[in-house]
Amino acid sequence: MRLLTVLCLTLLACHHTTATAPPARLSITNKCEVDIWVQQQGFPTDPLIKLAKGATHDYNIPAAGLASTRFWPKILCDDSGNNCAIGQSSAPCPAQGCAPPVDSKLEATWGCTLSDKTKCGYTPQGVQMLDTFWNASAVDGYTLPFTMTLKGGDGRASCLPVDCAGLATAKCPADEDLSNGGVNPAYKSQNLATKDPATSGPTAGGYAGCFSPCTKLNYPGWGGDGLNAPAGPVEQMYCCPTPPITSPQCQAGPVPKTKYVDLIHKACKGTTYGYAYDDGIGGRNCSGDTIIEMTVGPGCVQIAAK
Repeated sequence: MRLLTVLCLTLLACHHTTATAPPARLSITNKCEVDIWVQQQGFPTDPLIKLAKGATHDYNIPAAGLASTRFWPKILCDDSGNNCAIGQSSAPCPAQGCAPPVDSKLEATWGCTLSDKTKCGYTPQGVQMLDTFWNASAVDGYTLPFTMTLKGGDGRASCLPVDCAGLATAKCPADEDLSNGGVNPAYKSQNLATKDPATSGPTAGGYAGCFSPCTKLNYPGWGGDGLNAPAGPVEQMYCCPTPPITSPQCQAGPVPKTKYVDLIHKACKGTTYGYAYDDGIGGRNCSGDTIIEMTVGPGCVQIAAK
């Protein structure tokens, strides 16, 4: 009887299959000089993760795919991971309001890794999530230096890493010409630094990131001009809304020639885009099994001190 029992247990072990976690297709590592908090939108768990210096957190992306996610780092926060000096662009907002959404970030719709592709998920727009589409856009601005390396995948040419480590020493333009060649002379010299409007406390008046030209013109407060009309006469050649501005018009206009776009191209080594139609170095298309490894820092503290 004992032998039969052992044999049965052995057979059960051989045929028993246990549920396994989805693959960790995203990892985020902290190489800043201080703790970071990783905020995210669109991922079903881990809304706010604290990472000590040198620590890594893995995100297990569902095998059927996952649409419209965003991950960004915050630093110099309170014990709850909020009221941060840099990166507090989502609720709960401090008394002076949330920071502008200029964060260094990863935005991704994750592809499917299931062998049966008929079971892959769909985006809210009805598109099946077969491949992973992602970007590390600086179209809105930037906060902290970062890199994104890739593992696995099928080696397609459109699946490339991002290296924005140079943002650690980049200087946010303090005298950007947003006058559209003198058409709007009042905007001839613009400081793109995002400044915390708090009048007291540890973040008062502090640097909170760098506006892009479009965000600078449109954001109300924090150093933004608050025009809030991307198709307006001052903003349209820097925001390039379509309509009325076409891609060729935008590329031939003033925004590619700004100090900000030049800074992004140099600090990120031509690996990410700095304005809406910066098409040559835009989004990434990777196979669903590609692993993205995001590293934040080093050089975070020197940015916060600007």
